[in-house]
Amino acid sequence: MKKHVLIATGIIATSIFLLSAGSIITRPSTSLPEKELAIALRNVGHQLLLHAGDSTSRVLPVKQVDAGTYSLAFQSPFAFVPDSLVRIVQKSLVATAVPLNYTVNVLECATQQIVYGFQIGEREQTTLVPCLGREQPMGCYTIMLSFLQRDGAVGQHKFSFALAAVSLAFMAFVGRAFSKKKIKTTEAAAIRIGQYEFYETTRVLKIGKVATDLSDKEAQLLKLFSKQCNQPVARELLMRDVWQDNGALVSRSLDVFVSRLRKKLKADPTIQILNVHGVGYKLVVRSSE
Repeated sequence: MKKHVLIATGIIATSIFLLSAGSIITRPSTSLPEKELAIALRNVGHQLLLHAGDSTSRVLPVKQVDAGTYSLAFQSPFAFVPDSLVRIVQKSLVATAVPLNYTVNVLECATQQIVYGFQIGEREQTTLVPCLGREQPMGCYTIMLSFLQRDGAVGQHKFSFALAAVSLAFMAFVGRAFSKKKIKTTEAAAIRIGQYEFYETTRVLKIGKVATDLSDKEAQLLKLFSKQCNQPVARELLMRDVWQDNGALVSRSLDVFVSRLRKKLKADPTIQILNVHGVGYKLVVRSSE
């Protein structure tokens, strides 16, 4: 038994080292074409105002919030259509030497709440463009653009995947060695949510014979919801406990992951995840009788 524990400890330590090395090697470059980006973002503002029928109001100077985030503000209120915003941003950034890996959030000036956001990535899985066609009303807006991956990281990213793959292979070996005992423990620890059984350790959601895998964030959210079933859960609590952050980008990610959870729970009509205005969300489980 002690021998197995020592082997498992050594493999886990090696895995952590490999993943840490990969993250250091693939650390993104600190250089972005600042002047080109400022011009591109000002063009975004100019084109948005033209689409809104405003050819006289000023686009305010672009501000750099941090190493990869930029802010664009406007002199006057305006209305916009998400479809146009997505096209304008993509077209404006194509002319710059930056990768298409970024997130755009539109914030209401007074409350700093996100009224619209989207994400563009290199693959379909990393691209999120919701709510197209729904025109946003006239208002004061600020556009926040955050780059998710810096220039020059693509080749290094592949090497990181190789290191991560080796690490995960080691972890899988440990998992197989103790799988029988873990399965028994996990089955006994299932959380009942309506007709579903939620296995927190393996991040599996079962209804009847159908099992659905959950991502780490989905599992953490469902655990928090299940602890306060039929009670409102504050957005701040969800963002703090799951993301350890309360930024604009995290707030948008929370909405996306809640939407995914709703889809994975739709087989049971007695379960709903409701928006609670001004508070957050509430997992509602009604009696099936």
